[in-house]
Amino acid sequence: MERKVLGVLGGLGPQATVYFSDMVVGYTKAGSDQEHIPMIILNDTEIPDRTAFILGESDESPLPKMVEDAKFLEASGCSMIVIPCNTAHYFYDEIEKNVSIPIINIIDETVKHCIESKPGLKNIGLLATEGTVKSGAYKRYTDKYGLGLMIPDEEDEKSLMNIIYNQVKAGKTADILEFSGIVSNLKRQGADIIVLGCTELSIINREFGLTKRDREIKDSMEILVMKSIQQCGKKVNICADSQDL
Repeated sequence: MERKVLGVLGGLGPQATVYFSDMVVGYTKAGSDQEHIPMIILNDTEIPDRTAFILGESDESPLPKMVEDAKFLEASGCSMIVIPCNTAHYFYDEIEKNVSIPIINIIDETVKHCIESKPGLKNIGLLATEGTVKSGAYKRYTDKYGLGLMIPDEEDEKSLMNIIYNQVKAGKTADILEFSGIVSNLKRQGADIIVLGCTELSIINREFGLTKRDREIKDSMEILVMKSIQQCGKKVNICADSQDL
């Protein structure tokens, strides 16, 4: 079998990048070091803030640095690239144009997984940064598959941003009661599935086992990990898999 090297365009943020690579190792079915997936991880913390640029709060575009990093990973011998950041997929098309190797799209794969796992799915509830929501990155794919997209109301969105930026990104434990309230409100509004569309929220999943306790919560990071393993020609360790992929 052809050796495949996974390129990780990371640093968005650093903790999520480390978590992603740790999950790839933990979720890969391997009996020795040599059976794991070779990875080149570029944890580029100098990429400008995605949300600030998308919202017009900064004129410093992350795109040039991300394109530079993607080209570096390609030149380094990677077979494919992953970007463990939902918000950064606002720039997906432009990055893809600049490399000849595939880039696994976390948003497209997440929406497809939701459809496969929930027969009769109508509405996806999205928990994500304000930048991801306003960029329309998820709506592009829910529209593509004929689904409705629901987001938290203004008050819950502020609470969610506080959890992401002032708790998780700051290295603090998330207020799980506050987070659970946001999830419950989205379900009451009619969301059939709740997507953790921010890799910082995947950290909360790791700490509290959200997807194991609630089958209607789907973690975009977990889904990206599974898809990456499969695309690299490896098998998923079912024991570690809470999404049943």
